[in-house]
Amino acid sequence: MFVEEAIHPCFEQANSTSFVYKVPADFPAFKGHFEGHPLLPAIGQLAFCTDAASRLLGKPVEIQAIKRAKFVGPVLPDTRLEIGFMLRADGWYSVELTEPDHKKKISQFILQFVERK
Repeated sequence: MFVEEAIHPCFEQANSTSFVYKVPADFPAFKGHFEGHPLLPAIGQLAFCTDAASRLLGKPVEIQAIKRAKFVGPVLPDTRLEIGFMLRADGWYSVELTEPDHKKKISQFILQFVERK
């Protein structure tokens, strides 16, 4: 629950299918990953995706399954992170993380969400 609580103040803005967060240098997932060269680990990226999906769907959700994960670039301290969603015909979500200030792709996922109980 600690990371979830840390994500909420990072939220900046939303439109209908994308959500922007500012990941501060003191975000807890940077600690120990990696000393002297911090980057947001994959599980941290997925936690941001889950928060954004909960906002998109209007209810608390969690990831039920991951069909694909592709990492192109790192999320460094003080990065603005945009998370965009597209619902696919098969019911899975195509999720793309980008750095909007530099128009750089960070990662892509194909995810399935389920309501958190």
